[in-house]
Amino acid sequence: MEQFGDLELRMYTLIKAGLASKFELEEYYTLDEALKLYALYRMDQDIERGRSAELEERGNNR
Repeated sequence: MEQFGDLELRMYTLIKAGLASKFELEEYYTLDEALKLYALYRMDQDIERGRSAELEERGNNR
């Protein structure tokens, strides 16, 4: 993975998650917009992980 930079990996993540196509990232999004979309995606993932851990913890405490 050393051949890819952080930016390329972030854009790949957006494509893989189905949030944007390569064409959309190249033609419609500015770099700033694409990075904000990535940040929102990661934030959403973190929230879901936190909720899942919280539910698991509640289930283990019963």
